Amino acid sequence: MPKSKSDRAVTLSKTKKKGRELKELIVNSIREAVENYNSIYVFSFENMRTLKFKEFRDQLKPTSWSAN
Repeated sequence: MPKSKSDRAVTLSKTKKKGRELKELIVNSIREAVENYNSIYVFSFENMRTLKFKEFRDQLKPTSWSAN
């Protein structure tokens, strides 16, 4: 049986930092969206199943924008 990749330890030296540039890019894209849209809604979910979240996103897709 093959080994699972999920139980491997990842050393922090192998992870890449996202950096300040990425954060600034996200903030700037949100600022541009604020100017272009009439309303802004922020959602926070805890322990939501993937399928339910996907259905919710699909309902909002035609009229929404996402920062991700």
